[in-house]
Amino acid sequence: MTEPRQSFSRVISDVNLVAMDWGRDHGGERLGTKWYDGEASMEPSEKWPVPESVRLAIRRIVTDAFSRLVTMKEMTESIRIAGGFTTEQAKLIADTEIRLGQSHGNLAAWKRTGVVRSTKWLKSMLHTVRDCCDLNAEAGIVPIGQAFPSGDECPPAHIGCRCGLGIAELDELKR
Repeated sequence: MTEPRQSFSRVISDVNLVAMDWGRDHGGERLGTKWYDGEASMEPSEKWPVPESVRLAIRRIVTDAFSRLVTMKEMTESIRIAGGFTTEQAKLIADTEIRLGQSHGNLAAWKRTGVVRSTKWLKSMLHTVRDCCDLNAEAGIVPIGQAFPSGDECPPAHIGCRCGLGIAELDELKR
């Protein structure tokens, strides 16, 4: 009877490892881009200039957050200090970076199972302004690993995004 519990723990551990790896490789890369300025682009935004040293510090902070138990408050404070951000900005960055890591970790776990065939973008009920999330949701079912119209394989598609990713189809033979 303990086997399913061990398997579940293993999956959670694997998802956190992928999220940690994602943070190490990609954490902070969207800071100072138009993505954070309300446009779906990785081009630099004149409104959010961010030095590479701050991006690297954020990357380290995100990696640490997934490698050991760190509270959101501790992570927010580390980001605030690293980049000279306001507490509100640091909270938004911390939340977005954690969501990115978790989403990519979940997606990687789904891919590894070989059971998930396709996904769908689940637009948040908090979503009030038409943007790339609407296009992603309207795209319907997308093969796993394929990008949605925004260019993202999984949420968040923009700063403050609360959308989710759902499993649309399973491979019944592998299930």
